[in-house]
Amino acid sequence: MEKRAIILGDYNTAARGWTLTSWALSPARRKENLVDKPGGHGHWDLSTVLTDGEPVYEARTLTATLECSEGDRLSREAEIDIMINRLDGWTMQIVLPDRPLQYLNGVVHVERLYNDMAHASVAVEITCEPWRYNAAETVISLTATAEAQTASIVNPGRRAVVPLLEITDGTVNLIFGSASWALAPGSYQLPDLRLTYGAHPLTYSGTGTVKIIFREAVL
Repeated sequence: MEKRAIILGDYNTAARGWTLTSWALSPARRKENLVDKPGGHGHWDLSTVLTDGEPVYEARTLTATLECSEGDRLSREAEIDIMINRLDGWTMQIVLPDRPLQYLNGVVHVERLYNDMAHASVAVEITCEPWRYNAAETVISLTATAEAQTASIVNPGRRAVVPLLEITDGTVNLIFGSASWALAPGSYQLPDLRLTYGAHPLTYSGTGTVKIIFREAVL
C-alpha cells in the first residue's frame, strides 16, 4: 500500500522513507479589531475598514509528525540533516495527503525529535496563509465581435483575485462595473477588474480574443 505523504516543495516525505503518523491543520479564523462604542451598545470591528467589508483571516498552522525505520541510525541521521537544511525556514507550496489538487503556501520549520537504534522521528510545523489554492488555474476564453456581448465571470473561491488578461489577435474593449478599457495585444492586470466571490458581468467587444486567468482559493 502506498504511503500517505506530505509534499513540501519538491520534497515528498513518503518517497524519502518517512511514514506520516499524524497531521493537523488549524481552522481559518477571521481577524477582529474590536473598538468599544463609547456610550453605545456593542463595538465597531475595524478589521475590514480597508477591505470594503471583506473579512480578513489569520495565518493557519500545519503540524505533522514523521517517523522512519529504514536504514541504520547513521543513514537516518543523514536524512534528518538533509530535511532540515533543505526545508527549514523556506516558504514553499505544501500538498496534503487528502487534497492532492490543492496546495497551501507556508514557512516550514523542521525539528529533530529523536533517532535511536530502531527508528527516527521529526516534527514539522508550518505557518501557512489561510488559503487553500487550486493547483490548476481557471482559464476563461472569450472571442470578441463588433457587437458587444456580456459574459458572467464566476469566481467560486473565497479569495478575491485580480485576474491576468491575455489579449491576442486584435483589440478588445472591456466594461466592468464603472471601468472600461481598450486593450491591444499583450498581458494585463487591471486593479479595477477585481473578482470577489460569485458571478460578475463583463461586457466585451472588438476584434480579438481575451483569456481571463486566475487561481481559485478557498478556506
